[in-house]
Amino acid sequence: MPSSPIHGRRRSSRIVTKKRASLVITLSGIQKMFPCLIVDRSQEGFRLRGNFRLRRGQLVELVLDDPVDSVRCEVVWTGKTELEQVGDVGLQIVGK
Repeated sequence: MPSSPIHGRRRSSRIVTKKRASLVITLSGIQKMFPCLIVDRSQEGFRLRGNFRLRRGQLVELVLDDPVDSVRCEVVWTGKTELEQVGDVGLQIVGK
């Protein structure tokens, strides 16, 4: 498995999972929901895979099983086109 771009700074262990979720992204003032796959998770955040474009520092909402059960997150890294992690994004939970 390829290492994460933030591997050296990781504070907690990751739990590998293959769980479907949705990512709510605000585009031009309109919220849009995109399907995604949670690849792994930790106490601090998630690694997702999906077909969306995000930028570092962007705030998003990750909707898990129930729409009421959502987590506000900040994008901390995005996969690079030359790496196997294209389409992956790292999120850090904000405002627990």
